[in-house]
Amino acid sequence: MSSKVIIFTLNNCSHCTVLKNSLTKEKIDFDEIEIEENKEIWDKVVSQTGHNAVPTVFLPNEGTDEGIVFVPERDYESKEELIEMIKKHI
Repeated sequence: MSSKVIIFTLNNCSHCTVLKNSLTKEKIDFDEIEIEENKEIWDKVVSQTGHNAVPTVFLPNEGTDEGIVFVPERDYESKEELIEMIKKHI
């Protein structure tokens, strides 16, 4: 993965679709990981955050598996708030 923004999504999740469309409109590149197709990775995210909600966003530190995780309702309440947080960190 090469993107500075990774979004964990679920098929048919309207919040995920809205976020992806907004990031595209803002010209923010992202990689998407669909959680049902990548259960092992998602289980690690849930284990580390204690939350099982999408869209969860991960901003990895370059060259590591560490980084910032934004979880819905814990870290942000709206896509606008999330996008501003992403812009501050990329």
